[in-house]
Amino acid sequence: MEGQDFLTEYRNISNKLKKRFLRRPNVAEASDHFRQLAKKLEDNDDPQFAGFCYLATGRCEQTVGNSSAEVEAITLAARCFLRCELEQQNLKNPSYEEHLNAAIAGFKEAGKLEEEAGRGSAAAALYIELGDTLVSLQRSAEALFHYDKALELETSSIIDTLAIKTKISNCYISLGDHHNALKTLTELANFCAANDPCHLYQSQLANIEVLRVLLLLIIQPSHHNTAPHLLQVLDKYKWDGMEGEEEVELCPYLDTDISILLQSIVMVVQVRDSEALLYLEDEIAEYLNPQQKALLRKIVSREVKRK
Repeated sequence: MEGQDFLTEYRNISNKLKKRFLRRPNVAEASDHFRQLAKKLEDNDDPQFAGFCYLATGRCEQTVGNSSAEVEAITLAARCFLRCELEQQNLKNPSYEEHLNAAIAGFKEAGKLEEEAGRGSAAAALYIELGDTLVSLQRSAEALFHYDKALELETSSIIDTLAIKTKISNCYISLGDHHNALKTLTELANFCAANDPCHLYQSQLANIEVLRVLLLLIIQPSHHNTAPHLLQVLDKYKWDGMEGEEEVELCPYLDTDISILLQSIVMVVQVRDSEALLYLEDEIAEYLNPQQKALLRKIVSREVKRK
């Protein structure tokens, strides 16, 4: 649909909302027409104009007091504006981020309306979607605020709470804020342990254990700057954490192979053997996800430079 055609049809629908003598405007009908026009524009790959139509739909639904439909329309508008921003960035076109700002405003408005209606989980879902969007655009610092908001609102689902806390820790790691990442992961580990009577979250706990060990190796903690319970996470992998020749279970959540390799990494970092560390990096690679590999690479790079 050409821009001029869109404007003409948009004006025609808007004119139906004007007050006339002894006649009330049919807001519900106008809302339906705006929605139909928005869908037509989406099909024609005009997400910006579609976004404007969804916003008009939202205003109509607000007028008639239909809050659910208003939230739906505003959310669809936000997604349309986001699509515009992503298309611009994918094409490497200059962007003043007006579409991104419109999308953020839409998600926030929809989330606020869901909160006011007492639908906390629905609001949390919108803030999570906004946070995920910002992370995909390399805006982890901004995403943190919206993930924190979602965490405040999500009180009914253990799984969703775990997912949000994981997203928060990932943001801190991507920002290089290792102390806050470690703090969040510890909270997440405690939350899993307290809400896992059937041992359903063993894989999450295993991932958390590996991340915490690697983060502690990056931080190089001491009794002066690190809480005792965090030092204990690392101490059990050290030479002096092993009592005599008695076999000690390092972590019940980890496979034996990765436990031994992780212990070896802690030990070679302790004695500053960079050659052994390079060898262990290759050996443990198949057990690590990309995030864990990136953290280990930081440790290896630091130790190699020290040589």
